[in-house]
Amino acid sequence: MSYISEHGIKAVCFDIDGTLYPKSQTNRILVKTALADLPFALRYLMMRRKMREEDGFSDFPLSSADDFKRRELAIMYGERKDLDWFLEKERSVFHAKWEEEFLSVRMFPGMADFLRDLKKIVSVAFLTDFPVGTKLKAMGIEDVPQFVICSEDIGHLKPSRLPFRLLSERLCLNAEEILYVGDSEKKDVLGARNAGMKSLLITKDARKAKKSAADLVVSSYAEMREKLL
Repeated sequence: MSYISEHGIKAVCFDIDGTLYPKSQTNRILVKTALADLPFALRYLMMRRKMREEDGFSDFPLSSADDFKRRELAIMYGERKDLDWFLEKERSVFHAKWEEEFLSVRMFPGMADFLRDLKKIVSVAFLTDFPVGTKLKAMGIEDVPQFVICSEDIGHLKPSRLPFRLLSERLCLNAEEILYVGDSEKKDVLGARNAGMKSLLITKDARKAKKSAADLVVSSYAEMREKLL
């Protein structure tokens, strides 16, 4: 009996970056784009880290993408810069270049077929902290998810409970009926478990695998397929 049928799972939700395709590809793109304005990029990464530390695993009301951007700006520059300047800077340094760079992203072997086979038996959704842009189209899987949630659009990043709670609400399912799949112990595994979901960690690091609080730990999508289908 598969894990899905044994535990009454009705939806499987995936992180995108570092989960659907190797994290090395994400890191390569981030480093390449950051070099266009390294001071801004480093300040940006520190800001995102601070946001996660401030929010922790707490729940929050849904807020707008504009409110999220205003918070980013306040953490990075206080009142020294205005929102229009910040949005254009973020677009030119990151988002515009990501749209082009992510066209080269390639998923793990067999991943697309696995997702489509999975979709035949449960709902499939994606939850990511970064804008999706052209990623799904580049990977040829834009038809797979029932929906996609970007944490930036709802006001708080993982591991906050808000994005996970919103998954349950949009799927019209209880949290325990959802399995969340990711490559980060804190953001994905602990974030999902804090929201009452089952969790699956994909990692080739034996030490991380042994210490993980995930309900399932796999080292490849072949192993994930074997356990879930």
